[in-house]
Amino acid sequence: MAEATQEVAGVVEAYEDLARRVLDRPESIPSAIHNLLLKLAETHPGAVYWVIRKFYQEYLRLYVSDTGYIGIADRYEPGLMYPGDIVIYMIPESPQPGDIVQISFTDRNEVSVYVIHARIIQCNDDRSIQVEDTSTGEDYQVVEWNILGKLARVIPFGSEEWQELFTASGVPVGWVATSVEENIRTLQDLDVSRRDEAIAELKRRLGDLV
Repeated sequence: MAEATQEVAGVVEAYEDLARRVLDRPESIPSAIHNLLLKLAETHPGAVYWVIRKFYQEYLRLYVSDTGYIGIADRYEPGLMYPGDIVIYMIPESPQPGDIVQISFTDRNEVSVYVIHARIIQCNDDRSIQVEDTSTGEDYQVVEWNILGKLARVIPFGSEEWQELFTASGVPVGWVATSVEENIRTLQDLDVSRRDEAIAELKRRLGDLV
């Protein structure tokens, strides 16, 4: 145990020394940070992704487009979205029960990133948050650190607004078609409610895409 503690302390000390050397040359700070993140991403991409996203939200606190984001859904979420829908998220300033949030986890080695959508059930006095996975129904206890964004709106596939935004996004149609196909295969192997209805909708979208 003592060896593990010493090892962690050594890592912290090494990074503190690296930070001091970077700060001694302020003109090189942007490239130094960039190169360090690239190096860390070779072995710990999950940690780099997570820290950048959370830094963006918690430090800048800008209520402009910098902290909101638009994504193309790549999975079926019952009652929420289908692959190909355009999804708008906002900064999770004050999470409230009933909010649908996007939550990120990393594995123990901070290599893989796992992202789920969940409904907030309860905000606890210790600042932890009880959520329910919208896909599996499982309960989790998380902290605000885990929350990437709050779901604000879903723009349905093929709608007039979708056509305008999707064209501007530059996302390849083939990427969306692949996501739809993968979800069809996944649903065919699952026993979930309204499965046939979901598969029929996915096949309709695939027909429109190809």
